[in-house]
Amino acid sequence: MVFNVQVLRAFAATLVVWVHAQELIAEQDILPGWARDFGYGGVDMFFVISGFIMVRTTQNKDVRPLAFIKKRIIRIVPMYYFFTFSTIAAAMVVPHAFNSTNPEFSHMVKSLLFIPFEKTPDRIYPLYYLGWTLNFEILFYSIFSISLLLAKPIRLFAVTMLLVALVALGANVQNVADHGVAAYFYTRPILLDFAFGMFVAWSFPSSAHVSDAKPWWCLLAAGAAWFVWGGEVFPVATLPIAPTTDTVLRFGVPSALIVAGATGLELAGFRIGNNLMRSSGDASYSIYLSHYFLIAGCIIVADRLTLGGLGRILLLPVTMVAAVTLGFITYHLLERPLAGDFETYHRIRTRLAVRRWRKNAE
Repeated sequence: MVFNVQVLRAFAATLVVWVHAQELIAEQDILPGWARDFGYGGVDMFFVISGFIMVRTTQNKDVRPLAFIKKRIIRIVPMYYFFTFSTIAAAMVVPHAFNSTNPEFSHMVKSLLFIPFEKTPDRIYPLYYLGWTLNFEILFYSIFSISLLLAKPIRLFAVTMLLVALVALGANVQNVADHGVAAYFYTRPILLDFAFGMFVAWSFPSSAHVSDAKPWWCLLAAGAAWFVWGGEVFPVATLPIAPTTDTVLRFGVPSALIVAGATGLELAGFRIGNNLMRSSGDASYSIYLSHYFLIAGCIIVADRLTLGGLGRILLLPVTMVAAVTLGFITYHLLERPLAGDFETYHRIRTRLAVRRWRKNAE
């Protein structure tokens, strides 16, 4: 049960790219509300998938907490640090392009340690603002790693109850001024997305087999419809504090339905994408972290060229394709090497050596 989930990771990353690429045509206001808004569900889908993956990868293994955390750190931290320091460097070189990014030492330390803080009043973001999702991920990984000390049958229950308790406490924590950043940030409803993903993984043991695909196609279709048009029934409240984290009904539940449907379909022998989409899922973390640099650059270029509405509309799909392509490049040339995999560089070196040999032979 890997292929379809990786395809969904690619979908989630593309949704995030779509959200930020829309800034190119913000002044045109030509998109219907559902087309503008459903991209915000990419984060919820990432969180559901994260909960799913953590349960799936530890279900039939005796994984120790320190080994688990070490693997997560190797996966998350080097890339995030690279883009955080890149943001700091860019803010120092062109400060006018990073109005809300003030590379104070305390902000840098908190960003690197995944400690939430107010970047500006009522805006809880790290220096590289996409890292706000990683602050939630690190909290979940920490809780999940401790649960590995428990017996397997009660891990899911223990983690879920703790996440529910945090969210329940958050019902009485509605602002930062009275309770502090950590108390507000770590009690948001979006934490339930991780529990949804864990429950989906628990519902499909590794020995499970599905013979009838129809119910899972229906579940996938229902989740997709809810994901795209559910705002009519479950609108997201406009709160003064960013980022928006009360999207559980709007995006979290349909994301869980989509992941469950895709998992059931794979067990029934159906794939919901192709190998390119699977590869995009492998590169989803790189796509997520790298895309905004390219999109921001395209916006700056469009502004300086004073592109009109039609030019910006035509630039939008080009920018999205370029952002995903940059994510692929970043994955092979940066993410994998930072994790200790230098296969791409070995291939490049081999090809260059072959070319030199052929040139000398001629």
